[in-house]
Amino acid sequence: MMNEGKLSIPFFPDTEDICQSTKQLTNMVCHTEDYKCYQKDLAVLKAQEELYHKFKEFRGKSLHLQLEREQEQYFERMESLHSEYKDVLTEPVVVDFLSAEQRMCKLMRIVYDGIAEDIKLDLSYMDEV
Repeated sequence: MMNEGKLSIPFFPDTEDICQSTKQLTNMVCHTEDYKCYQKDLAVLKAQEELYHKFKEFRGKSLHLQLEREQEQYFERMESLHSEYKDVLTEPVVVDFLSAEQRMCKLMRIVYDGIAEDIKLDLSYMDEV
């Protein structure tokens, strides 16, 4: 049975309970002050289209540097990128958004850690990567 692009597996009775609990957890997160602040600060940033465009450009370049296999001069390159976008990164709207985003990331980390703590998966293969 398909449900708006989401797979429902009727022969696993716990699946529906897990999906309902997930929705409850998501609802709880969405009602936190941290999430509301994140959404508000994002909207304020997006309203300044040129600034938002430059901010996204910075983030794309930053991500590219972080994922690059060659890590030679990583810190120098990252520092150079921050210098290049200093005017963007010091805008109060951007500072507020990054602060709100950091709080959301901390909240999500608590959620992820709580789930991972009790669900024991063998991820030892990742040690060799």
